Amino acid sequence: MKLQRRVPRSLVSVALLVVLAAAHTGQALPAADQPAAVQVAQEPEAPPRELQPRYEPVPPQPKSWYNDSYIFAMTRGVADSTLVPAAKAPLYLLTVPLDLVLLPFAAIGGLFG
Repeated sequence: MKLQRRVPRSLVSVALLVVLAAAHTGQALPAADQPAAVQVAQEPEAPPRELQPRYEPVPPQPKSWYNDSYIFAMTRGVADSTLVPAAKAPLYLLTVPLDLVLLPFAAIGGLFG
């Protein structure tokens, strides 16, 4: 039984030593099918051409005649501020109702602003 276990271990050890010795000396192990040198054909050089975009750019939106910056302006100001989120929550309780009350005036103001 002990002999049967030692034989595969010995074979693995010998194979490992051969591979390490070949790698250490810098010699390549013999290979059955080593490809010959490969030559790559180069395409003739094309004349330079002007760069063109791959996709057409999206045209900008036409400027609107209505100014919607007055609608919910106080709430938007709190949302865009650099306040800590814990400080924004109580301010929303103040700004949202005020913006709702002033919504008709803000809507009319957008026509003239």
